Order: sequence, then C-alpha cells, then structure tokens
Amino acid sequence: MRRLIVQGGFWIVTGLLFTGCATFELTDSAFQPKGKKLAVVAGMTNAGSLKAADVFTHELSKSSQYHVVPQKQVAKAIPNYPQMIKGPYDSAYFEIDVNYARTDLARVKDIHKHLGTDYLYVLWAPSTTSNGGKSWFFTNYAVMQVIAQLFEFPGGREVGHGKYMIRINDDKKEMVVEDMQQVAKEMAEKTHMPQ
Repeated sequence: MRRLIVQGGFWIVTGLLFTGCATFELTDSAFQPKGKKLAVVAGMTNAGSLKAADVFTHELSKSSQYHVVPQKQVAKAIPNYPQMIKGPYDSAYFEIDVNYARTDLARVKDIHKHLGTDYLYVLWAPSTTSNGGKSWFFTNYAVMQVIAQLFEFPGGREVGHGKYMIRINDDKKEMVVEDMQQVAKEMAEKTHMPQ
C-alpha cells in the first residue's frame, strides 16, 4: 500500500511538472514573427526524434498560425533525411545537460537551404528513461527527453529554445499526444502565433 501511495505521489508531482513548467522560452524578448512558414526537423536519426518531429509538426499546425511544412515534404526536401545535427547538449543519460552553444549552426543553415522556410524548429530526443511498473490504478510511463531550438531566417539566428519531457505509453508504443499538444500550444503563444 505504501508503494502505491509513493508512486501515486510521484505521478501527481510529474503531472504538475508537465503542466506547470515552461517548455519554450524566447531568447529575444522583443521577438515578433516576420513570416509564417516553419519546418520541424529531427536533429538525430533515432526513431524517437523522428516521431517527436512528426507529432510536433502535426500539433503545431493545429494550434498555431504557422504554415508548418509536413514531415513527408521535409523528408523529400532534405537529402538523406534525417541527418545528424550536433545538438545543444553535452550529455543525455538520465537528464540532458544543456549547452546551446554546442549546436552546429553551419549544419542547421545548410539544412535550411533545402527548405527555404522563415523558421526552423530543430529538435533532438537523445534519451528515454523508464520508471517501470504499472497497476490497475495508474500507468507508469517511460519519459522521452527532448531539447529544441527555433531559428529565424534569413540569417539563422536562434530566437527561442526549449527542453521538455514527453510521456511514452509502452503498451501502445506511442507518445502521449496531450504532452506534445501542450508544448506546441505554448510555443505558438510565446511566439505570438496562437490559433
């Protein structure tokens, strides 16, 4: 019984973290959108990054005024997509050690040449952690850690970045879409482009 109470408390705290923490911050407080065309790009070749890019693309197109390029079109435009882009972190085991200066901006700009969008949202999902176990009363989800940066073109300057966690339903082998909906909605609001 004590274990159930502890695990229940863990999920209440986790729920508060998912709903209460910022998942996106502008790096330019005076940012105003100058265009509407945006592409989401996976910065890694692993399945988690690709799935996160696909789900985020879909959710952002529903919750914002951005004209979000579909992932099929991104894959056609970029040769050998997905490609590895050195990401904004030092290590990613149980938690991502953020270091936005590490991002390979030359690679980001090169990939952007194939898309020609106003904005490029690059995301990396380098690790998934599992908390194991479930019962009749709750599901203990695995958690995918995601780190992302938003770049404005021409020029390729970073205008925002974020770090967040997405729950993974092990039974269905898919992301909990509500988590990504929240992330997309927050980004749309903070960049002054909500639906």
